[in-house]
Amino acid sequence: MGRLQSIATSIRNNRFTKYVVTLAIIILVVGFLDDNSFLNRQERIEEIENLQYEISLLKARYEQDTRKLESLEEYENVERLAREKYLMKRPDEDVFVIKYVKPAE
Repeated sequence: MGRLQSIATSIRNNRFTKYVVTLAIIILVVGFLDDNSFLNRQERIEEIENLQYEISLLKARYEQDTRKLESLEEYENVERLAREKYLMKRPDEDVFVIKYVKPAE
């Protein structure tokens, strides 16, 4: 207990030490303990970069899907898509689905 009292007395008597302790407490609170600390700020910057990358990927996918949608405006393309992807057929025809099975080695 005597040691703590001597530290507290030296802090009270020395003005420079008061400023250093106050500055250290401020740096501790602002740098690490606050919601807007430097560590949280770095995490948010990384999250922003990841989200911007995801936005660029989604924009590219949107452009690709837009081109596909524009190509489907013609009836022939819609019919081709229905036949290939959804195995639809005309009333007067039969559809045979052939699946390729890889031979075992």
